[in-house]
Amino acid sequence: MEIDGICVPSSMITCGDGTKLDNAQCVVDPESCQAGTVLIGHHCVDPTSTLVVDLEESAEPNGGGIALGVEASPLPAGTITLKAPGVPYVIHGHLTPFRDADGDGQLDPDFDTYLITVTAPTLLAISVDGTGGAQGAFYAIGDARGPVPAYERYGLNLTGDTSRRRLFLPAAGLYRLAITDTRSLAVGKNRPRPAGSGGAAGSAVAEYYASITVEPMPAPTAIAISETTGTGTAQGALATDEVELFTARLGGGVNDLREDIPGAAAAASLAVVNLGQLAGYADENPGPPATAAEVMLTSITPGDSPLIVADTVYHYGPGPEPFTLTVTLR
Repeated sequence: MEIDGICVPSSMITCGDGTKLDNAQCVVDPESCQAGTVLIGHHCVDPTSTLVVDLEESAEPNGGGIALGVEASPLPAGTITLKAPGVPYVIHGHLTPFRDADGDGQLDPDFDTYLITVTAPTLLAISVDGTGGAQGAFYAIGDARGPVPAYERYGLNLTGDTSRRRLFLPAAGLYRLAITDTRSLAVGKNRPRPAGSGGAAGSAVAEYYASITVEPMPAPTAIAISETTGTGTAQGALATDEVELFTARLGGGVNDLREDIPGAAAAASLAVVNLGQLAGYADENPGPPATAAEVMLTSITPGDSPLIVADTVYHYGPGPEPFTLTVTLR
């Protein structure tokens, strides 16, 4: 695998269905699906008998030009029509590298890009379960012409074949979701360090089952703003599949909102939604120098209590990552 431009032997151990990495060994994971089943929503199901697939991947190439270095094809793998909250939308496809478009003598990685359109800020739960040796993963971005062109999310799993996380889509519009293998996930601007080196992982038998489920928006936690200092804070820890929602009464001047995640395994991302519309968005800058996710708001009516979403661009750590959210009225 590539580390800082140098190819070094990979020490990554890949554990199969129903197992997890524990002290450099694959052991039974009580929270994972057993062999022969795949994760759909929050349940393990048998794809050969009880699973109804809503969308089959279209013919290759279908990378949709989602990122530099991904299949240079304008066509997507399909269009997702989200279902009612709590009902998974199921996709089935293959990860089979098939061409060498850049002429480097190696097959290019396979990315299958799907289109999702939402009419309001939306919370999704997404899982991608790889079979046949595939390590299911995904990459999501906002529309370059839409309200959140900087939006970027990675779903990956370094110790198994199933990636799952929640995506908060902060504004109405079009989003693109590319399904691939964790070992091929070296795309985008803020890529996680261990997300492969762009290798063409997959084979003729490598498949994936993905589920996309709309979830109800949780009630936000209020952040108290000190009348003396004009500052309020909230602290917590984000697991790999979590986002946290907050709210605070902002002022009519400059409002400074900042999310800090000190751990290297996660990159902070902060979104602010006021009166149903996106008011601000920022991702952590990996640097150098590294900077926190920070949003400065000046167009808030005094007394408004916007929705503040503490999120991550990526999170590949083995456990929850501590974060601090600070709101300062200047």
